[in-house]
This record gives sequence, C-alpha cells and structure tokens, in this order.
Amino acid sequence: MKEKEQIFFEKFKDKFTKIIKKKKRNYFNVKNKDLIEIADYLFNTMKCRLSICTATEVYDGLEVLYHFTDDTTGTYYNPRVKTSLKNPEINSITPIIEGANWIEREMYDLFGIKFKGHQDLKKLLTINSPEFSEDDHPMRFKRNQKVKVKSQK
Repeated sequence: MKEKEQIFFEKFKDKFTKIIKKKKRNYFNVKNKDLIEIADYLFNTMKCRLSICTATEVYDGLEVLYHFTDDTTGTYYNPRVKTSLKNPEINSITPIIEGANWIEREMYDLFGIKFKGHQDLKKLLTINSPEFSEDDHPMRFKRNQKVKVKSQK
C-alpha cells in the first residue's frame, strides 16, 4: 500500500465501515456527516480528482458512490453514502468541489436526492420535459406499480 493511501486509511479508520480493497480501487461506506471532511481530504490534501458520482436505488434506500482518482498512481477512492427512500438527503460537496455542481443536480433530478448545502439545486435534464413534474424522478423505482412478468416457455 502506498504511503499516502496508508495515511488516509489510518486517519479516517473510525469513519469507515465495510472497506473493500481491490487492485487500485478502495470502496468504503461513510456516514453523511463525515462525507464533506473525507471529500475535502481526498480533493485538497491528497489532490485526487473527482471523476464522477453515481446514484443507485437499492432495496432499502438510495446510495451515492463517489469516484475520486489519484492520477499519479491510478488509484481510486470510492466513498459510498446511503440515504433513505422517504426523504433522501446527502450533504453537498459543491462547497469544496465546484465541479460536482451538475452531477449533484442530475442526481437530484433523476433520483430526488436533495444535496444539503448545494447553492443551485434544481432540475437539470427533465426541466423542460412536459412528461415530468417537479416531483417526478424518473430513475426511481415506482412503488405499488404492477409489473408484468412474461412467462418463459
């Protein structure tokens, strides 16, 4: 393990759960309250680049997976934050990383995740679509929707 990677994991060891280490990939769960501190350290101290963030609806909530890369080593650091389905809210990292602006707006638009502290949180992709209201988030699984299952013969 590289020295700065070792320092990172030692510094935040009490803030990580479920660490999965693969070749040049480090996945770890963090609490929402710790996200800003960890993102700040990755971006400003370790000089990692925010490649992208992805949202996924899972059986018991929504999760956002951040992809920070250390371009000097090719190593990715992937903090994952979970939130509820009922009132999805995650702290915004835009006060630290301005480049997260549009991706957080996209996740708000498509999944309904409110990014607390985002300076301009509004719909991005469906804003002019007559098919979607302000409360529609097209990537969310629609509860109580009957699903047709095609029989296999």
